[in-house]
This record gives sequence, C-alpha cells and structure tokens, in this order.
Amino acid sequence: MANSTVIDVVRNCVIKESCRTLLVIEVYVLLTMLLIAFLTIFGSWRRRSHSLMLKYLIWASYTLPPDLVTYTMGMAGEFPESLSAIWATFLVITLGSADCISSYRLEDSEFRKEYNLELLVLYCLLGWQLGRSISSLETSVAVLISVLFALSVFKTVARSKAWTMASSYGLVRKTKLIADFMEDEDKEDVGADLTCMKGYKYLVKGGKAEKKVKAPRYHMQLKTADDEVITIDKIWQCKGSLLSSTGDPDGQLKDICLSYALYMLLCRRFAGYPFSESSQQKTWNFVRYGLLSEEDDGHKRAFRVIEVELAFLHDLFYTTYPVFFANGLLWLRNLELVVVIIGFWIVVPILVSFYAEKEHLTSYNIPTLLTIIAIGATLLMEVGQIFVINFSDWAKVQWLCYYVKKPSLQNNKCIEMIIQILCHRKALKPWDRKLGQYSLLESFNHNPCKILHNPLTSLLIDINKKGRKLSAQITLPVEVKKAVIHSLKTNEQQLRNGVASLQRNEVQDKLSWACRLETQSHVIMVWHIATSFCELNLSSQVIATGEQSNQRRESNEFIVATKLSKYCAYLVAFAPRFLPGHAYTTEFIFDQVVVEARDKLKGCKKSIYQKMLTCKDDCMKRICEEMLTLGKDDPTEAEEIIERGATLAKQIEQIEDNGLKWKILAEFWAEMMLFVASSGDETAHADHLAMGGEFVTHLWALLSHAGILMRDSTQDV
Repeated sequence: MANSTVIDVVRNCVIKESCRTLLVIEVYVLLTMLLIAFLTIFGSWRRRSHSLMLKYLIWASYTLPPDLVTYTMGMAGEFPESLSAIWATFLVITLGSADCISSYRLEDSEFRKEYNLELLVLYCLLGWQLGRSISSLETSVAVLISVLFALSVFKTVARSKAWTMASSYGLVRKTKLIADFMEDEDKEDVGADLTCMKGYKYLVKGGKAEKKVKAPRYHMQLKTADDEVITIDKIWQCKGSLLSSTGDPDGQLKDICLSYALYMLLCRRFAGYPFSESSQQKTWNFVRYGLLSEEDDGHKRAFRVIEVELAFLHDLFYTTYPVFFANGLLWLRNLELVVVIIGFWIVVPILVSFYAEKEHLTSYNIPTLLTIIAIGATLLMEVGQIFVINFSDWAKVQWLCYYVKKPSLQNNKCIEMIIQILCHRKALKPWDRKLGQYSLLESFNHNPCKILHNPLTSLLIDINKKGRKLSAQITLPVEVKKAVIHSLKTNEQQLRNGVASLQRNEVQDKLSWACRLETQSHVIMVWHIATSFCELNLSSQVIATGEQSNQRRESNEFIVATKLSKYCAYLVAFAPRFLPGHAYTTEFIFDQVVVEARDKLKGCKKSIYQKMLTCKDDCMKRICEEMLTLGKDDPTEAEEIIERGATLAKQIEQIEDNGLKWKILAEFWAEMMLFVASSGDETAHADHLAMGGEFVTHLWALLSHAGILMRDSTQDV
C-alpha cells in the first residue's frame, strides 16, 4: 500500500468519530490478542528463567486482558450487530486461551468465586450482543457463532475448573481418594519387590473406576482388580514390548508414570492428609534401593523422576492441563482446533465484506488487517497449544495407561510405534536447574539503590535491605547432587544438622559446638561465614602458589562446600520460609548479622580509588586478616554470629590437611541441606514452583517419598 493511501485512510479515520472509534476498537482487539499470544508462548518460561523483565511482562499479559475485553465489548455495541457479535465472541474465547498459565500466584485459585461472578457478568454482556444480532445473521453464520459461544464457555469454564482443583477446597476433595486408597492398601512389607514393583500400589489412574464408601471409617475404596485402576505395579508388570527392557531400556517411559503417581501422593501434603506409608520399611527401600539403586549414577534417575513429578505439581497449581486429563476431555480440547479453523474461514470474509462497504475505506485498509491479524493469532495459538498438550507428560501418562489397560494394543506394532513417538519426544526442561547464591563476606557492605528501594516504592515492591546483594546464580553442579545423595544413603532415615558428618570425620569434639546454637539460622550463618573465610583464604593461596593450588581449589569437595554454603545463606537471606523456625525470626537474625559484619569489618570497605581499580584481592586479604582477629580461642567467649563464624573458621584452618578440611565442610553442608529440606512449609514450595522451584523443593519431595517427613527433634535447635 502506498504511503499516500495509508495517510488518507488514517486521516479519514481521525475525521469521522465512528471510524476513530472503530480504529480504537481494532487496536484494543489486537492488543488483547498480542497479550494473550505472549502469555501463551512465554507463560511457561517463567519457571525456566529468573528474568525480572519477563516476569513483569507475563504479569501484565495475565492482568490486562480481562479489563480490555470488557471495555472493548462495551464499545463494540455501537457498530453493526454481526461485527460486534464476532468481536465479542472471539474476545471472550481469548480469556481462556493460555492453557500454560491459569494462575499467576498460588492465591489466585482461592478467588475462584469472584472469577466466576466476573464470568457471569461478561457472559450476560456477550449474550446481549448475540441476542440483538442473531436475527440479522445468515443461518450458517449464526450457527457458527453459537458454536464459538459454546467454545468460549468451555475455555473459560476450564480455567475456573483449574482454579477449583488447585484451591484448598478442591485439593482436599481431589486427594481424599488417594489418601484413603494408600491407607487401606496392604501395609505389610513382606513380599515387596522393587524389580517388578510388587507391593507398591501407587495409584496412577482410577478416575473412571467404581468407587465405594465403606463403614465404619467411611473410606473411599477402589478395586485394584478393576481394569480402570492402573497402579505402578501394573505398569512394571506389563507384558507389552513397549515397556519391556528392549522397548524401554532406560525405563524412562515407566518413570513418567512413576512421576505421576508420586505427584498424586505428594498432593496429600498440600491437602493436610497423612503419609500413611511413611512408617513402612518398603517406603524407604523404594528410594534407597529403587530410585537410588545405582551407586554412581543413582542421582540421575532420582532427580529426573522428581523433576517430572514437580512439573505435574506446577501444572496443577498454575495451568489448565489437569482439567483436560482428569476428566478425559483431551478429545474435546482437540476438537477446539477444528472449530476455530472453521470460524476463521467464515469470519474473515464477513469482516472484509463489512469494511469494503464503507465508502471512506478501500478493500485494503488498516482496520481489516488488524482484525484479521487478531483472529489469525487466535488460530495460531490454538495450533501451538494443541501441539504442546498432545506431547505433554500428561498425554504420555494417558497413552501409557491406555496401553497397559488394553492387552490388545500390546501386540499392535503400529500403535506401539505411535505411542513411542509421542512419548519419546523431548520436552523443555522443567526448571532452570540453577542454585541461588549469596556470600555475606562479599555483600555485607552492599547498599540498595535509593531510587528503586525507598519508602515510596515500598508501596509497590519489597524493599531490598542492606547487605542483601544476590550473587549470580550457578548451574546446579553434578557434584552437589552426588554429595547430597551420598549423605542420604549414609545417614539413611536419620536427619541431623551436620553432627553425624563431624563424627565420621572425628572432629566432633572440636567443631560440634557450632551445631548446637540457638537456632538453625545461627548454625547456617556461622558455618557459612567459616566456609567463606576458608574460600577467601584459599584464594590468596592460589595467587601465591599458582596452578597446583588452583587445581586443588576446584576439587569436588570444594565445589560442594562453597556452593551449598552460599545456597543455604541465600535461603536465609531471600527465602527464609524454607528453613526451620519462623520466617521473620530468620529474617531478623540475618539483619543483625549484617549489622555485626558492618561494625566488625568496617575497615575492610573499599575506597573509591580501589573500586575504580577493582582491587578485589586486596579487599579479601583485609577481610581475612580482620576475621582472624575476631576469632576466639574459646568458642564460649564468642556471642555474636560474626565472631562465632570467625572462631569456627580459625579452628577449621588449623587442620593442616587441605583435603580433609574441604571433605569435612562438604559433608557437613550435604547433611545440612537434607536437614533443611525436610521443612514442613508446603505453601512455600508451591509458591516457588511458579518461578521454577528450588533445589530444596526437589529434596523435600524426595525425602517425602522416602518416608522422612520431619527432622530429628533433638537436632531442631
């Protein structure tokens, strides 16, 4: 289109009030579609990225469309009935279009009744639009709009249903069957066999099976002999070649079903039901000799299974996927695509015809283009989401359960090939697999920007306090996974806050005092300060002795100790709800530690000249020298956490064998990580799943399935 033509069209639209309103409506329609399209494409990426820009864009895309839709539908009432009906119907359809994100926050699901009321008002408005236009439309168009209306109801109700399932109201009802089923199943450990999962009646599918309520306990019961009831032992004992050692050599297909079963078991912790199987020996054996059966690479399978399990849990709280699969409505979700394609095919000519009749517009005009783009975006969103849903882990579980349930399919090579293609397609990683890091000795002098963090901005965002400077995240090291799993195998079901590791290394008489402090926040920060001092001290040795020390510095023990130390400190500073004790008490203690560090190490602050020259090594050297002066010969003389950390560091540095020194620290932090992971604040874990989750959540889930639901009370200082 020539520039003069575009200018003439815009000028005409500005001159005439009705056309100007039309252009505004088109812009709102396009903006709404773009926001929903952005939400559809990037909604699931917030759990794989910690970008603040992405976070706020997703929030805006989630928040703005409902208001834009309501306002646009009101303005569209001034135009011909056929046009306003089409706009209104497609706009309402978009409200439920982003299947990958039904809730932005965990609390959203608790406002399901308010959401349903808003939907009622919106559908009254939409009904009015359709009622005044239905008589003037052609029969085919009227039928199509009616079908699209039904589609909009299905999509918006699906979101409402997803909120109900994720709410406290829905979760306790959804999980009641699982809780009763596990409590009534055979609790005898005799005969349990991990090779074929005999004795492990972990429910995978049973929604369509016959349910009975039996007195006197009035438990909901399922007959495991029913073909509709699929348990893990049935998956493992399936005779089909698809799930055999040749068709599934690494066991990933069976593990997808296992992850789903574990996800349903874990839901009980959010619903408040007991883990009735936690006291059984076979529950511990399932993790120790099942998930962790391989001595060297056991961590790979365990974390792979837990990752998929938490992905299911994330979808329950934050997406609409569970709605389609819980009620077997996947076929209806796929039918949506056909309806939208037909709608697109019929509606576009109507719009082109409407604009062509306007004497002030040509057949090629901006409003027509905007509307077609908006409706085309709806079509593309549906195509993309249908692809994602049909290749999701939810679909894989459904296909595999159907395969196990139907013996006739187990000899059908064609069906097996189709299922294998669907189930072996690699999906995006379920989370970013990163560890948050924080170092007190490097960040205690940090002052947040006053422009962003002040009393005025505190009305909108949380103020970042002094000393809280988040270090760069790191990719979760394999060495950390191995060390934590090794600690779990060594300590078995006894969780202690590091004392056991000190006993194994025969230093408990010298260092165990630092594990018996007032709170676990004290313990973590004292050991973090000591570990950070050892790291800084070793850095100065690297500079002095060269490459040989650098190789020693990158040992597995060094990586485990330093990364877990900074991760636990990160939890204290930025995520205290994961830790034992009250979250605000932990936060308050941390603030006092920062004050202590600023007071005791105030001479170590860089000058402006040093900041210009980035003399980091000189600053670290002064911190090390000052810390040595803070350390006491007798630990009982140290009262402040910074002094206790220096005292502990001084004692650890007296160990001449560097290998033993870092071994002690690495084993301590691996044991402490497991101790911390057994925290019972389920809501904190669910909240952080929206942003991808935390490493501590994966350990929390793993410990739950091992029957470890609480810490050793004697160690809970």
